[in-house]
Amino acid sequence: MVQAHKILVVDDESVVTRACQRILVGAGHRVDFAVTGVEGLSQAVSGNFDVVMADLRLPDLDGMELVRTLRSRRPEVAIIVITGYSSVPSAVEALRLGAADYVQKPFTPKRIRDAIDRLPAPCHREEKPPVHASLVRRILRYASSQQGFGQRLLTEGSSVLSEFPGGGVLNWEVKAAITSGDIVRIERRFGILSTEQRDWLERRLEAEIW
Repeated sequence: MVQAHKILVVDDESVVTRACQRILVGAGHRVDFAVTGVEGLSQAVSGNFDVVMADLRLPDLDGMELVRTLRSRRPEVAIIVITGYSSVPSAVEALRLGAADYVQKPFTPKRIRDAIDRLPAPCHREEKPPVHASLVRRILRYASSQQGFGQRLLTEGSSVLSEFPGGGVLNWEVKAAITSGDIVRIERRFGILSTEQRDWLERRLEAEIW
């Protein structure tokens, strides 16, 4: 029985994305694609993918940087790099950075299927509604203005967030960013915060309650 993966293919060559989609869907997997590195990285970080297959030579983003960033921000996602013959040394370097495998162009359907089949079975995470920036901003504003709620976040941690209206949709990464005061990660994902919204996060860092 096929263990279906949710796969994102990132390549600026439409012939490659179409071929991968045809091969992998035919093998029972779910497949999305992106045609630029920036778009692919954004989808990979914010999406619910098991596997990302990415060309190392993208016109707008260095493929190695995509590997580094994705490995840092979504370590649970398996990465398979796609490379031309002349880029095999780069593919080897990508493996050192944490990629699971590489596929060399031109590839055969069997080579693509084999690369996926060697990966661990997906854990089939339950997909949740996307976390909206407005929800995170409301939580931070409330924590800053309501001392009791903010103090409970400091002392009790992320379990308190489930009591906030809509807070149950937050995934563990966002909860961890809020309760640890990770301003950089929150602003990178949801945009620049107001002074009021940053206030509780800054107090969290000053409190040093871990």
